[in-house]
Amino acid sequence: MSNANLNSENEPLNRSLITGDGFVTDEPIDLTNCDKEPIHIPGMIQPNGVLLAARRTPTGKIVQCSQNSNDLLGRTPDELLGVPLADLIGTDVMTDLVKRDLNTVASSDLQYLNLQIDVQGLPVRFTAVAHESEGLLILELELESDEDDEADNDFRWIRTFFVKLKQSANRYTASQAAAEQVKEILGYDRVMIYEFDKEWNGKVIAEAKEPQLEPFLGHHYPASDIPKQARELYLRNWLRTIVNVDYTPVQITPIVQPLTGKPLNLSLSVLRSVSPMHIEYLKNMGVCATVTISLIHDGQLWGMITCHHYSPKYVTHRIRNLCNFLGAFFSNELYQRQQLDEYQAELRLRTEASRIAKIFLGNSSPFHVVEELYASESRLLKMMDASGVAISFNDKLLLFGDTPAPAQVRELSGWMAGKAKNYMHQTSRLSLEFSPAEAYKEKASGALYVALSPGQQNYIIWFRPEVLQIVDWAGDPAKAVVRDDDGMRLSPRKSFEKWRQVVQATAFDWRTEQLNALFELRAVVDNQTKSDLQRAEEQALQNSRMLRQNEQRYLQLMEFSPVAFFTITERHIVYCNEQAAKLLGESDKEDLIGRDFLPFVLAESREPMRLLLEQLERDASALVSGSQAFVNVKCEPLQLDITLAAVSHSGKPSIMLIARKIAETIEQQSEYTSITDQLSSYMATDPLTDLPNRRAFEERLEEDWNAAAFLNNKPPIALLEIDIDDFRAYNAVHGLQGGDLCIQSVAQVLDLFGRQYKARVSRMGGGTFMLRLDGEHADRAQELAEQLRQAVVGLQMNRDEGRGAEDYVTISIGGIVTRPNRDYRFTHFMAQADRALMKAKQQGKNRVVFLEG
Repeated sequence: MSNANLNSENEPLNRSLITGDGFVTDEPIDLTNCDKEPIHIPGMIQPNGVLLAARRTPTGKIVQCSQNSNDLLGRTPDELLGVPLADLIGTDVMTDLVKRDLNTVASSDLQYLNLQIDVQGLPVRFTAVAHESEGLLILELELESDEDDEADNDFRWIRTFFVKLKQSANRYTASQAAAEQVKEILGYDRVMIYEFDKEWNGKVIAEAKEPQLEPFLGHHYPASDIPKQARELYLRNWLRTIVNVDYTPVQITPIVQPLTGKPLNLSLSVLRSVSPMHIEYLKNMGVCATVTISLIHDGQLWGMITCHHYSPKYVTHRIRNLCNFLGAFFSNELYQRQQLDEYQAELRLRTEASRIAKIFLGNSSPFHVVEELYASESRLLKMMDASGVAISFNDKLLLFGDTPAPAQVRELSGWMAGKAKNYMHQTSRLSLEFSPAEAYKEKASGALYVALSPGQQNYIIWFRPEVLQIVDWAGDPAKAVVRDDDGMRLSPRKSFEKWRQVVQATAFDWRTEQLNALFELRAVVDNQTKSDLQRAEEQALQNSRMLRQNEQRYLQLMEFSPVAFFTITERHIVYCNEQAAKLLGESDKEDLIGRDFLPFVLAESREPMRLLLEQLERDASALVSGSQAFVNVKCEPLQLDITLAAVSHSGKPSIMLIARKIAETIEQQSEYTSITDQLSSYMATDPLTDLPNRRAFEERLEEDWNAAAFLNNKPPIALLEIDIDDFRAYNAVHGLQGGDLCIQSVAQVLDLFGRQYKARVSRMGGGTFMLRLDGEHADRAQELAEQLRQAVVGLQMNRDEGRGAEDYVTISIGGIVTRPNRDYRFTHFMAQADRALMKAKQQGKNRVVFLEG
C-alpha cells in the first residue's frame, strides 16, 4: 500500500505560513482592496486532487477532507473523517511522515511521495505532496499519470536548457532561451518571462508563443495584477497550476480546522483554490490553463515565468518537478549573469573615473587641470552616458555638451549639495523634485552630482535630457469599471490590447555601476581634505607655537586676566599677575615672587591649606574650589573665593590658584566664573592637539563604565590604543617642532574620524592616543581601525627625506571590544588595549591587532 519517494531538489523557499490577519477585511473584495483578500484561506481546492488533513500522531486521525474524496478515493467525507490516515496510506508511510520534520520553516522544500492506495478493492497509484499547517498534517493527492514514468526526454531537455543558457550573450537572450525551453516542455501556447520593477509593476522581457497569438513582449502590467499577498504566496511555492479556469471549487469539510477554530490555512497548498478576481482576470484574457514558476534569489521574488494555454491542460507531477528545477536554476543563473555583467561594466567605469580623478590629483597647476578637462570632454560624457557635464573647479565653471546656463547650474549645485550624502546625489526626475529645473528639463531631467572638495565648492554634475518614454501596458489599467446587473463595479480589465502611456519629465535612470564608480572620485575629496589639514597645521604654527605649550597658555591666561592668579611651587609663589599683587597689597608683583605662600593664609587655616597643596602636587585631579580666609601684607583679613588646580611650571609640579574677594559685583563674579571655566577646560585638554587629555578621557570612561555595568542590556564599548610608529626616530630627524607637527597631523585625522563616528579621542602623551567607540560603531571597531590606519598612511608624511618616496609615517593600533562588567574595573579594559598595541608592534608595526574581550 505504500511506496514513498520524497524529493527535495529545489532551492530553499520561504515556507512559513501566512498568518492572515493583515489580509482579512469584512468589506466586499474588488480592485480597490484586492490586496486584503484572504487568498490563503479560501476553504476550497481545485478539483484535480483531493486534500486530507490529519493529526500528527502515529495513526493520524483525519479531521478534514475535500468533498471530492469519493471521486478519487472511493470514500465519502463521512467515511473518511475520524478514520486513521494510516489505514488509507499504510502504516509504514504514516510512520515515515510523522518522523519527518514537516514544520513549515524547517522544511523549505516540497515533500513529494508516490503512494499506492486501495480504491474499491483496486490498487491505484497517486502522487502526493505533504506539509504541515498549524499543527495538522496536510496530504494532497493526485492520480499518477502514465506519463510520469516516461522521463526519457528529461535529460535531453535539461542538457539543451543548460547549453542554451551558457551560450546566450546576455540576460535577455538567456531569458528567451528559458521561455522557449519551458514552452517545449509544457506544450503550452504561450510562455513569458516577467520581471518586476521596484514598484512591483511587471514587464515581459522574453516570450515564446504560437505564431497566431498577439505578442505580449515588452508589455507592462500594473502591480495591482499581482497584489501583495499573492506575491507572498509565490515566495512559498516555486510553482502554481490552474488546470481549467472554469473549474468548480471543491469545499473542504468541515470548514473550521479543530486546532485553531479558523478555516484551514492553505498557504503552502498546491491544490488551493484560486481567487475569483484572478479567475475573472484570466477569463478576460481568454486563458483556460496556467502554470506560474517563481523566480527567486536570496529570498526575494524578482520575476516569474508565466505560462498560458487557451484550452484546459493538466500538467503531471514529473513535468512540474522538472519545471521547478529549471526555474530554480534559471533564477540563480540569470542573477549571476547579471551580477557578472554589472561587475565588468563597473570595473570599466571605475577605471575611467580613476583617470578623471588623476587629472585633479596629478596636476599642481589649476591651469593644467582645466586644460586636461577640456581634452577629456568626450570621455567625461561617455563615462556616464550623459549629454552634458558641468565642472566647478578653483572658482571656474566649465560646461561641456548640452547643459543649463551657468547661473542655473550654480543654483542647482547648491540644491544638490544640500541633498548629497557621502558627497553624491542623483535623480532621474529633476524637475519633479526641484521646480526651477522645469525651465531646462529638455536638457536636464537627469542629474548626477559628486563633490570634489569637503566644502563642496568644487563639483561635477552630469546631465541627461528628458526622454519621452513610451510604456506599453497590457490594456489600460485605469479602465476597470464595468456595468453588470448590480450597476457599476470594479473588475479586472476586459481589454488586454496594447495601451500606450507617455511618461514625461524623466530621464533614463543612472545605473548602479555608474553610481558606484563615483567612489573613485572621492580620492579627490580625500586629497583636498589632506591639503586643508596641512594648511591648517601651518597656520597654527605661524600663529604661535607658544600657545600650544601648556605652561605658556596658563601664563598668558594669568597675565591678562582681571582675576588674581598665583603659580605656587613647593609652597612658594613663582609667578603671579598684577591683580594678585593688588589683592595682597603689594605695589609690584615682583615683590611677591619667591615668597612663601602659606603666611598669606589665616593662621588657623594654614595646615589644611598646606596639606591641600601637597595633595594637589601629588595628584593632578579636578579643580578644587571654596572660600578661604587670607591676610594681606598689612595683616588685614581677606575673605576670598579660591580655585586651585595642579599644573606644571618649569618642569615641576605646581599649583595654579585663582582668587577674588567675596561679595564683589556681578560683573566681577562673572569674570571669575569665566576664568575658572577656562582653566577647567585647559586642564581637560592636551595643549598641543586640543584633544581631551588622559585624565579627562579616563574620568569619563570610568564614569560610563560604572554606569553601564549595572544595566541589563549593556552596550558594547571598543577601545583603540594608537601609537605613531618609531616616533622617537622621527623626532630625531625632524626636531621637536617637526615632531609636534606630526602629532598634530595624526590628531587631526583622529579628531575628524571621531566626529564622523561619534568617538571619544584623547592624546595620552608622546605619540600615543586613545579612541573609544560605542554601540553600533563598537561592533565595527576592527573595520574602522583599519580605515584609520590607512588614513594616517594617506597623509604621506615622509619619515626621512633621504629614504624612499613612500617611507611614510604609520601607526599601530591595539584594540579590544567588550561590554562593561562589574567583575573588573575599566583599568583592566585599558590594559587589554595596551597589550593589543604591544602585540601589533611585535608583529612588525603598521598593523591593527584586536584581543578578544
